[in-house]
Amino acid sequence: MANDTQSIFHELPDEQREALRAQGSVVRFPEGQVVFWEGQPSHSVLLIEDGHVKVTQRAGDGAEVILAVRGPGEVMGDEGVLMEEPRSATVTTITEVVGVDIAADDLLRFVEERSLWPTMYKAAVRRRRQSDQQALLARLGVRNRLARWLLELANEIGERTDEGWVLAVSMSQQDLASRIGASRDAVAIELRKLREQKLVSTGRQQITLHDLEALRRFTL
Repeated sequence: MANDTQSIFHELPDEQREALRAQGSVVRFPEGQVVFWEGQPSHSVLLIEDGHVKVTQRAGDGAEVILAVRGPGEVMGDEGVLMEEPRSATVTTITEVVGVDIAADDLLRFVEERSLWPTMYKAAVRRRRQSDQQALLARLGVRNRLARWLLELANEIGERTDEGWVLAVSMSQQDLASRIGASRDAVAIELRKLREQKLVSTGRQQITLHDLEALRRFTL
């Protein structure tokens, strides 16, 4: 399934994409590794070439809240670098990740030399709108929010098989609960109902969506 998220990298012409890649060095991270910690200095960005990460923040009560899942073509950590601020969120791999690590100074020079500040600004506004939309969705019921998030994951990282759309990621029920603003118990109940209706099945580090259209009906 195609990724609908348009990152800064996707907006650049081919020549500039290659030029941006050339600014850094290739890095690899195993599944479950923290790439950036919330609050640490923003010394670099990560251009994801392959794999997926989750973006999380700590709420006031100390709970971890999942803000997004990002994948190939996404530039992680750019807002902190561009604003010269600490990391606003923690980025952790949920699959093996291959990317390009670009130093903050190199990114800033690249943006300045190629007059990319307007592009960066538009990307920041788009992300803010996405966050506002998520805040509105938080008012919906648990099943509605869960179905929406599963469909988003299918769009972001799903692989189509004969059984359905497979989400091969290391995300627990607590991760799902954190992402949609619900309790773990509430998510467990809704997942059980979806399994009983044969709309999804779950396994070790894997969720399979068997009927996307039926799941979409829960989001209306």
